[in-house]
Order: sequence, then C-alpha cells, then structure tokens
Amino acid sequence: MMNARTPDARRGGFTLVELMVVAAIVGILAGLAIPNLRTVLLRARATELAGDMEVVRTAALSYNGDHHTWPSESPAGAIPSGLDDYLPDNYSFQRNGYQLDFENWSLPGGLPGDPSTHTLIGVSVVVQDETLGNALVEFLGSAIVFSVENTHTVVIDRS
Repeated sequence: MMNARTPDARRGGFTLVELMVVAAIVGILAGLAIPNLRTVLLRARATELAGDMEVVRTAALSYNGDHHTWPSESPAGAIPSGLDDYLPDNYSFQRNGYQLDFENWSLPGGLPGDPSTHTLIGVSVVVQDETLGNALVEFLGSAIVFSVENTHTVVIDRS
C-alpha cells in the first residue's frame, strides 16, 4: 500500500516559494531591460528627427537648384513659401515633441571670423524634451553647427 505523501502520489504544481523566486527573477530582468528600452526609443526618436531635418535640407537644395535662390525665412513651425512643393504630401513642420524651422540669415557685416560669408542657410529643430535634443546632438555628432538651449541647427549652405 502506497502512502499519500510519497513523491509518486504528489500532485503537480509549484510551491509559493518557487513562484516568488520566479517573480523576483522576472522583476530583476525587467528592471535591467526597461532602461535599455527607453534608450533605444530615445535614439529612434532622434533618428526620426534627423530624418525630418534631412527632408527639409533636401527640399531646400532642390528649391535652390530650380530657383537659384533660397526659400525665405519663416517662423518656427511654419513651412516657408514655395518650399511645400518640394516636401512630401501633407508634410508638417509641427511634430510630436518638436518643431522644425528653416533658417535664412542675412549677415550684412559677414560672419565673425569669415567676413566673406553674408548668408547662412540652415535647418533648426526646437525640441520640447531636453533628452531628445541631447540624443539628436549625439546622433548627428559634428553635423550640428550650434545649439542654443532647446534649439539645434545644422547649416546647409554659407555664401
């Protein structure tokens, strides 16, 4: 006759201690993975932002090639007159968490250190989240010509 407490008669299942150990391990792994996930998502947003800046740069260069001039300056978040024909359909300078700005600066006295440069053409991005701006600067590296607070600018042309 077999005793009810022998291993052969034991019902399948996990003990409370085993379940708690598994839950603790899963919690530790999640704690390690979540910061990495945030970093990956932030880098993906910075890449998206850099891609948007490249779209504007390419459109401005195409505009310049066709009209032999640059689009006019416009406020941040507004597409310069005439540039919309060179951008993808329904393209907006107002994005989730940032806005784009086409820059056309006239420098009557020239650029300090380079008096022969009288015009700077660039694409700026105004970010709402400082960490996104930092990730963009890291992603673009030396392509960022200057950053002031939450605005980061890449120069397209200087003449």
